[in-house]
Amino acid sequence: MALVAYKLGGSLLLLSDLAARLRAVLDQRPDDQALIVVGGGSATDVVREWSVAHTLNEVESHWLAVRSLSLNRALVHRLLPESAEVSSRADALRQHDSRTPLLLDVEACLLAAEREQRCSLPKCWDVTSDSIAAWIAHDWAAEELVLLKSTGLPGEQTHGEAAGRGLVDPHFPLVAPGVPRVSWCNLREAAPQIRPWCG
Repeated sequence: MALVAYKLGGSLLLLSDLAARLRAVLDQRPDDQALIVVGGGSATDVVREWSVAHTLNEVESHWLAVRSLSLNRALVHRLLPESAEVSSRADALRQHDSRTPLLLDVEACLLAAEREQRCSLPKCWDVTSDSIAAWIAHDWAAEELVLLKSTGLPGEQTHGEAAGRGLVDPHFPLVAPGVPRVSWCNLREAAPQIRPWCG
């Protein structure tokens, strides 16, 4: 059973039919274990405003932004009550049913990686949940990272070109090569489909 990491863009949390759309996408990889990394969206935007108003340094802002992902994860857990929250690869391995979507506690996962001196991600605004999901996909030996976004991926863009257009964060091109396969899905499409992204 392969592990597939899904990065759920925070802007998608306002979709009224988000749960149905998520389930439809997960059904496209029925034999794989799904690990969902929920992005920041408007919750993280509040942290950006705080960082300016209170002159927070980038490390402080980074950890507050990471903490904001927990609020969004709680919403997705409510929308997908069949999901299970995990904070480590060991937690994930204890889930024997591949049909149970796993929701990652990103803060707990990254803090553990920091204590073990395994995390190489910079603590700055260039690193968002895009890069965090790619790093986790690599660290957990996922076979695929699926980016669930609010827009399509125009043309045959490289990771660097997509970063330059703001479709992924600036650090993403540095971590994406560590993932065997990266795919893209516009979750706002009428019938969302996972499409390979060679990058």
